[in-house]
Amino acid sequence: MAIALDDKLIMAIKELGKKYAVEKIVLFGSRARGDNKPTSDIDLAIFTNKEFEEKGHLASEIDDLETLLKIDVAFITPDTDEPDFLERLKKEGVVLYEQ
Repeated sequence: MAIALDDKLIMAIKELGKKYAVEKIVLFGSRARGDNKPTSDIDLAIFTNKEFEEKGHLASEIDDLETLLKIDVAFITPDTDEPDFLERLKKEGVVLYEQ
């Protein structure tokens, strides 16, 4: 499935995944499904067990990525108890980075 993201942006997201040693970064939503509009936001699920402060730094760096599009981030931790959302990520998500 072709995802609707610029290669340069994908590489920048992967670099942040490495820098912050997250478990996995998954693109989901319309850009993962391929039914996005040019102005559709970018939805990222970041699997991590990092502390709140470090997640804040990562979110800030994601906000600073070179794109005019809004990027929404959902942090997924071992305590995340949203089975419907996690199932949706499995079905439609596209893994951009994984350790």
